[in-house]
Amino acid sequence: MAPENAHSETEGWQDAPRDPDPSDLGYELDDWEVIRARKDDRGHLMFLPEEEEMLRDEAFIVADARSVCDVVDRI
Repeated sequence: MAPENAHSETEGWQDAPRDPDPSDLGYELDDWEVIRARKDDRGHLMFLPEEEEMLRDEAFIVADARSVCDVVDRI
């Protein structure tokens, strides 16, 4: 048996815009610095938050350069 609010949740998803604004999803945009481990386009990228407090909380990302793309270029 489905929960009572299952129907309203389905309607909510159907009414949601196909391309919502990130702030509507609860996301906050932050500025992060990108550091390349090598000068060529291979190797790893390190993403560091510009806010020092976040860095102290160990907020950072290390990713293979081939796994990263700029989503603005994909629109």
